[in-house]
Amino acid sequence: MADIKRRLEHALERLRYEYDERLEEIDRYYRGKMASPYMPTSANAEYKLLAERAIHNWLPWVVAAPLQNLQVDGFRPSEGNGKGKEVWDTWQTNRMDARQGVVHEGALVYGHAYVAVLPGPDGPKIAPMSALRAWAAYDDPVCDEFPLYAVQIFQHPDTGTLERARYFDDRHVVEITYKASTGPFGESYTTPMISGRKAHGFGVTPVVRFSPNMDALGRSVGLVQPLIPVCDRINQTWFDLLIAQTYGSFKVRYVTGMAPPLDVDPATGEVRTDPATGEPLYKAIEFSPDRAMMAEDPDTKFGELSETSLDGFHKSLELNVQHMAAVSQTPPHYLLGNMANLSADALAAAESALTRKVDALKQTFGESWETVLRLCAHALGKTKLSKDRKAQVVWRDTGSRSLAQTADAFGKLVQMVSVPPEALWDKLPGFSQTDVDKFHEFKDKADEQAAKIAAGQANAPTHDVTGGDQPPTPQQQAQQAPPGDAK
Repeated sequence: MADIKRRLEHALERLRYEYDERLEEIDRYYRGKMASPYMPTSANAEYKLLAERAIHNWLPWVVAAPLQNLQVDGFRPSEGNGKGKEVWDTWQTNRMDARQGVVHEGALVYGHAYVAVLPGPDGPKIAPMSALRAWAAYDDPVCDEFPLYAVQIFQHPDTGTLERARYFDDRHVVEITYKASTGPFGESYTTPMISGRKAHGFGVTPVVRFSPNMDALGRSVGLVQPLIPVCDRINQTWFDLLIAQTYGSFKVRYVTGMAPPLDVDPATGEVRTDPATGEPLYKAIEFSPDRAMMAEDPDTKFGELSETSLDGFHKSLELNVQHMAAVSQTPPHYLLGNMANLSADALAAAESALTRKVDALKQTFGESWETVLRLCAHALGKTKLSKDRKAQVVWRDTGSRSLAQTADAFGKLVQMVSVPPEALWDKLPGFSQTDVDKFHEFKDKADEQAAKIAAGQANAPTHDVTGGDQPPTPQQQAQQAPPGDAK
């Protein structure tokens, strides 16, 4: 318990440090709770209301661009078709078709996420873990596939206090609860206590890290952190635009050298006066499209103050959004919506940076998912499959090609390059691993039926054209003769 307690305290300390250092700010910005734009200290309530309305959260759109292109659709072992069916059934049982997005989003937002594999009576359990609630220690954070140990914390849903933790190492999964206690002077504290321990039998810590971008020191950065300064600039520009739009976007007309008409009581014909000061009251000048203003005094002047142009603010906003698109490798038309009459080649060129980014993410995330599925194979007793380093996950094709175009291209590969048709089944867009497994089952049944038909035809007697039986050939006599009579 002493070693586990020491590691637990270290993990909690690292979690607090990473949360205070960067994860808390990343989480706030991604959820739209950003820093307010700059305003004078003497700003009134109207200014503060405009500052609240100036906050625009662009970050979910930036994350959604690659996230919507990351969908694991199958598992392909190196040995052949159908060998990984039980492993893929585990994936389906854990509802990972939907839950894999939680892992990908957490890794893209915070820089890393984790997935734990836990053995259970009904099969392996795949458990995603957020970087806000889990931490793992590595001897070599770049090269090691599995950590030395990992800790996941659970908070009380109502109070948010630390309620329990789960500790992973290469032998056990340990459940830890925190018991509230009171000291001799009335101080309150919590004490960790082991409430359960279970051997998992993997031989390694069954926790896998997902990181979209990692340097040689093992530091990982997500998509949100580099964009925080850009978000602040965009929100400041929005605030300045709202200020100019609210206070300076209307023409102001003025008149000098003309006094407004006195307010005369129609009953008495006397000029009304202010009861407090005794000064005469004047009528307000009414402006409307069907009225003309005239002045008897030749020194009277009419004028107009022009409105503030908002074009500069619009250009500044567009420039900042384009900067965000360039930094995040997001196609600009995803954020600006200024796509019109683009050809297929122009559209492909605009999305080329995103395509390269998604391909790189598929490589890094694919290695992590393959490790997860190998752990599942180990838990299922599939020892050979659990050591299959050539097994690959199959990613869904999210391109804009139609099924007809794909079928035409694959047909040419089969006819001109002699690629086996079965090798292309898992690359068909819109078909899942379950569909591909059914294709293989149908083909196996068709092959068995064809083999039976061929065997029946080979053993059937031959007839001449007149209907009589022909004598058997020497090859048929040799096949039908007993072994001892063979010449």
